[in-house]
This record gives sequence, structure tokens and C-alpha cells, in this order.
Amino acid sequence: MAAAEWNGYASLASDYIFRGVSLLDSGPSLQGSLEGRFDDLFVAGGWIGNVDRQWLYERRVPNHAEVNLYAGVDTPCGDQCRARLIVTGYVFPGPEAHNWVEATGSVALFDRVGASYSWSPQGLGTGTSTQTLEGWVELPLGRLTRVSANGGDVWFGERDYWFTRAGISHRLSRWVFDLSRYWSDPKFRRYGLDEHSQRWVFTISTAF
Repeated sequence: MAAAEWNGYASLASDYIFRGVSLLDSGPSLQGSLEGRFDDLFVAGGWIGNVDRQWLYERRVPNHAEVNLYAGVDTPCGDQCRARLIVTGYVFPGPEAHNWVEATGSVALFDRVGASYSWSPQGLGTGTSTQTLEGWVELPLGRLTRVSANGGDVWFGERDYWFTRAGISHRLSRWVFDLSRYWSDPKFRRYGLDEHSQRWVFTISTAF
């Protein structure tokens, strides 16, 4: 099949926070993504970024890289609705890495609000079943400025915690500047959810 559309982005950020957990010790986060849409139904793509640890705070990533590869379907579910079902492989190159696979279903309405549910038999590198329920909203403050918020809850085994983010972004030509504040449940300090993940993050991105 020939791809009907390719799109991607590159970004530089002051931190990388994944589901409430900061995965960097120091230095900026460099990220890139590329996605192809096939026959206006199937999607496949990848994401790469630098990390120092996996979700478990004490689990180091020797090669300082995370690669996510995914494929699935993206289809209309109404005039202003799209639904997506994808499977993602989280890969951490190097010895002692704990790779894992996750299935996600999501729905977006009017390009402004949506929700997703993810499940993995060995999610987040923990070796136990994980579930993540997340929602998001995005509202324009004019033609070039938007405010957005998202949050969710993660269950791993019999435990759970919440995470959330609120931010504002502004577009200048092909560049987007974003300032976001992250919070996460302080009850799991051992995973760095308090000291390392309640912070401001500044991001510069460009799409292609």
C-alpha cells in the first residue's frame, strides 16, 4: 500500500515526563516522531527520545535511548469524531533493558477533547499487568495560542496513582513553544513521582 500521508515532529524540552514520572536526570530531552497513514485507515510510526531510566525510578537505561514502534487503525466514528486502536512496542536498547508491548484504544471529539485506555501484560517494565486511563482537552485562545490539560490514572498490580498536566502553547510559523506544569501522586515517592515529576517543562517543537 502507498502511504497517503506522512507527518512527524522534532522537539527539544527541558524534561521528559511519561505518565507522571520524569525519565531524565539532567540535560534536555530530544525527541522525534514519524507516522504514515495508509488508505486513510491504517497507521504505522515510531518515536525516539533520550532517557536515563525507565518508569521504575531505579532502573537505568545504559544506552540512554527509548524507541517506540506502533501500528494500528485510525478511523472516523462520526462527523467530528475519530477512533484509534494501536499496538506499541517500547524498546530500550542495551543490556538489562525491560522492553514491553501495550495495546491502546482512544477516541477524539472535535479535535479538542478525548480519552484513551491502555493495557499491557508487562507494562512500564514492571513485569506485571498495567492499565492506564487518560483524558485530555485543548481549547484555543485565539488563532495561534492554545491551552490544554490532560490527566489519568495508572494501575499496576493492585496499586495505582494519578498524574496530570496543564499548559499553554503558542505557534510562530512552523515552531510551537509550550510551557506546562506537571503534577503526580506523591504517595509513590520511591518511583520519583514527587521530587522528580512535579515541575515546569518548556518545549520547542516543529512539525514536518
